[in-house]
Amino acid sequence: MSATIDIDANRTLLNRYRFVLHGTMHTLAGWLPQSATFELKCELGRAIWECAQHVNALYLRLREIQSPAFQPPPDEALVHLMAELPHAPDEFGIALAWQDVIVPDLIRALEHHENATFPNSDQPSVYAAHHILLDLRDQQKRLHLVIETARAEGRIKADAETWRDYVQVLLDAAGGVSGNGSRAVTPTSAPACRHAFETPREARRDERFTRPGADEELMPDEADYDRHTVEEFERYSTEMLAAETVAVVMHSFPRMPWGFQFDSARHLYDEVRHCLMGFEWMRQRGFDPFNSPQYLHIFTWRTQFPPVMQYCLLTMGNEVHAFPYRHRRVEEHKKTGDALSEQFVRYDIADETQHVRFGKRWLPEMLKHVGEPKSTDDYVAATISVWENEYKTGKLSLNVE
Repeated sequence: MSATIDIDANRTLLNRYRFVLHGTMHTLAGWLPQSATFELKCELGRAIWECAQHVNALYLRLREIQSPAFQPPPDEALVHLMAELPHAPDEFGIALAWQDVIVPDLIRALEHHENATFPNSDQPSVYAAHHILLDLRDQQKRLHLVIETARAEGRIKADAETWRDYVQVLLDAAGGVSGNGSRAVTPTSAPACRHAFETPREARRDERFTRPGADEELMPDEADYDRHTVEEFERYSTEMLAAETVAVVMHSFPRMPWGFQFDSARHLYDEVRHCLMGFEWMRQRGFDPFNSPQYLHIFTWRTQFPPVMQYCLLTMGNEVHAFPYRHRRVEEHKKTGDALSEQFVRYDIADETQHVRFGKRWLPEMLKHVGEPKSTDDYVAATISVWENEYKTGKLSLNVE
């Protein structure tokens, strides 16, 4: 079979796929904190990371066949679609728009692409398309289960369905993800359920979480191994807070270099995995993680500061200072023969080491990006002073507007 996608069409198509995945990544990051359903929140976190993997695969190919690699597509309808996507009425509106509308069309486009381009000359594109398809098909299965469970529980409202249908019309107006489909007329107005997106200032949890606030008791002393370890992994189960902070930061800096966005997507999903690690540990030991205190006020406290300061509080505050404690815990778990706890903490140390590297790499760039007059060292020192005086003491100042 002769190829039907030449190199010029290839550039256009790969850039459209990249644009949709890139925009979705930022949209889902904005929605992560305000999505209450735990299973959906976890899937959105994974989808953000997978979108970043897919954008990066396309970036590596695009930079070989066009310059610059990232270019806005010359299609107002596609640009309008991605600009409208964040304004969903609720978390299931955004999930349905992605799962039921964009992903199926993207799969169709990629399936055609891997068979219609030059199989040898364009093998790098074929390879990228093939592996993106593997992820998207698996993602569909996981999200389908989450959505159908929510539907059976009556959690998906009419507004979410209306939003999904609106996004379908917008996609049709763009000729689909590929732009090669027949084009419908772009709607002149959005449905009444459209809710203008605002960067979240509060994190949400579903009704299964019984304790949104802080633990009123002090953490047991490390010498009390059993009780302290329960609390240790209960704290891991709340690390969605860190993912939500990274999500806000990531969403707030769409024009930072691609490397920052790629690293942030990984950072975000690492924290989702740490949360799930805590859930797994607690369930194996007979505890219900939904009864754990969630410390949601910490997210609210962080979001009152500029996004660059939020990032600094997390990477140069929480993460830099955690290592002595984590290493002590590894040794204690070894002494008691608790292999599961030891392995979990060692993986956490590996992830957090990378997160600190991210912070040291990107904070100077972020400060330049926002025009901060302080040097990086001075800015970090001032931020750590806030972290020590408020976060470490638990005396959080909340400025409620």
